[in-house]
Amino acid sequence: MRIRILSLTLAASAFVTLTTSAQTLLVEKRPVKTEESSEVESWTAKFDQDQSYCQDVYGDFIKELVKTKVEKRGKNVLVAVKTQFPELSSLRIDQRAIFTPESAGTSVSFTFSPGYDVHFTSETYKDEFAKAEAFVKNYVQYHYKKYYNTLITTLQGKMKGLQSDIESNGKKMDKNNKAITANIADGETEKTKTKNDKMNKENDQLAAETDTKRKELADIEDQLAKANDSLHKVLQFK
Repeated sequence: MRIRILSLTLAASAFVTLTTSAQTLLVEKRPVKTEESSEVESWTAKFDQDQSYCQDVYGDFIKELVKTKVEKRGKNVLVAVKTQFPELSSLRIDQRAIFTPESAGTSVSFTFSPGYDVHFTSETYKDEFAKAEAFVKNYVQYHYKKYYNTLITTLQGKMKGLQSDIESNGKKMDKNNKAITANIADGETEKTKTKNDKMNKENDQLAAETDTKRKELADIEDQLAKANDSLHKVLQFK
């Protein structure tokens, strides 16, 4: 795990970043334009998933956190309108999430506005804006926990299916082998020899299929290990 902490101006963007082979955990200060083209200071997070997925997860996050349904404004802005977030302020605010497609993922910029054209920034409402960084980092954890828990469940389901197929193939091969052995013990006839040839061919097919499934299983086990490792790093992100 690699963590960098830089203290820079807004123009240069102060950020904390942690990178793994599976995801980038990133929260940075960044100017962003709202749906009204006003430039606002934001806390921005970078995700590896596409915009549609990120919007769905953000909506779930707000609904779970404050029992509020987000409002959509255009294609890339979702807003929790006039909502109180006690961990940030006693004021009711419009909390915007502005989604921007980027290479191999999506950036989500969070702004916090207690009034029209009034926003939490590093110059005004400084304490509230500072608290908002932790709010966004909590969201980053929520996003990736949801993503990896779903991925892990999916991979475990695939593993279970492959293991079941491998076990089933083994039982079929055992049954065929017993039948072949019995036919030979009873003295092969032309009829039983034909049956044995057919069962041997089936066993060859089952063995090849099992070998392929074992390779798939090994690959999924590797994916599962990486997903669990990524989830562990997500839980450590602060």
